[in-house]
Amino acid sequence: MQVIDGESGSAGAFAAPSSPGRELASLSASGLGERFYSWRASCGRLYVCSIFRAEEAALIAAFAGAAVIGVVHEGATRRPVCVFASDALATAAGRRLRADARRLGVNEWHVRFCTGDRDLTRRFARALLS
Repeated sequence: MQVIDGESGSAGAFAAPSSPGRELASLSASGLGERFYSWRASCGRLYVCSIFRAEEAALIAAFAGAAVIGVVHEGATRRPVCVFASDALATAAGRRLRADARRLGVNEWHVRFCTGDRDLTRRFARALLS
């Protein structure tokens, strides 16, 4: 598993978030329930993410300053595999990460829009992975 820092291109190992994610109960009765998912960071903060299919990586690469979680969705469970900045997908390191994620079974990208703040993206990744 890898975390890619989109600015420096560095990679490092990480453990999956200590708290599992979950669907949003408030959206369960609507058609939007399949488009959003929440992850709880080790600090207790809840982060709501938009869900994109694995094939939408090119679209996600165009987002500025978003944090992306590569997720394996099998049945009722979702397992995070990697976290990185969205613009990293357009780099050589990001293309390698995408290939690695595909080999690990990533079939969803969970995107947390961080309003172009690279430091917020890094803090989000650290909060999920600590």
